[in-house]
Amino acid sequence: MGTAATVAVTGATSGIGYFIAEQLAELGADVVVIGRSEARALAAVEQLPSPHRHRALVADLEDVGAVRSAGGQLAGLDHLDALVLNAGVASPARTRRPGPFGVEHTMGVNHLAHADLVRHALPALERTPGARVVHMGSFITEKHPFDRSDWLSDRRYRPRTAYANSKHAVQLFGFELDRRLEQHGHSTRSVVVHPGAAIDALTVDRPGIHRRSTLTRAAAAVVGPLFSRIVAGKQDAAQSAVLAASALDLPRPAHIGPEGRETGRPRLLPAPPVSLDPALGAFVWDETEKLLGAPVLTTPC
Repeated sequence: MGTAATVAVTGATSGIGYFIAEQLAELGADVVVIGRSEARALAAVEQLPSPHRHRALVADLEDVGAVRSAGGQLAGLDHLDALVLNAGVASPARTRRPGPFGVEHTMGVNHLAHADLVRHALPALERTPGARVVHMGSFITEKHPFDRSDWLSDRRYRPRTAYANSKHAVQLFGFELDRRLEQHGHSTRSVVVHPGAAIDALTVDRPGIHRRSTLTRAAAAVVGPLFSRIVAGKQDAAQSAVLAASALDLPRPAHIGPEGRETGRPRLLPAPPVSLDPALGAFVWDETEKLLGAPVLTTPC
């Protein structure tokens, strides 16, 4: 990834998202740090290598108007080499909570808000040969089936099921988007990744972003190597998305994750078969467009 590349990362003010932004900046990209708070987004920019090259963009994924405004600003860029859809709800509420687009909160934030951001940002992606849209999935989809009959948790709400359904939707939509981009003649690619397993205790410190106590750092130095096969720091979990955004060539479809599933170097992995199901992909696509109230793709580029 060269110095002319521009990448945007949602949820880039903390956690995995910050390290995605940092590692892409280290590769020479100009990064658009997207976060809910302007202060935190600016603080993240200041922590990146060569901070003068980067910019902050405020977008609360719970606010449909803010998502569309941010998408419009991205659409106005001369080029956009990658849009990394990292932000999301990792710990759903214990009781069902309304979210954006009039649906359950976890699905609204994790899937629909990002789908709408892509819809609005597409003009800049289309102007950029070989641009990438990177979707943050999860290996939870290997353990929990997709509930098509209640994918929005309208009839029954269980936090873990709501989260799993949201990540199924992310992955199904991501692969379906890649199919349709190819059919429409777009050079933009849609790539699905998963980060593996990561915890704060093994995550390196960054001033204003993440800081561990002295005791936690000492404990991590001792026990971290013992658990390296099952959990990593968030700087390691960022690597799958970084590879998806920066690799020169990727097969179709492309699914990237740690080689050991939970941890390890990022590599191309077989996608869960359910995520590649074209019928389910078309279902999620059609339902997504209904909820957004507009088509995701309009005209071939």
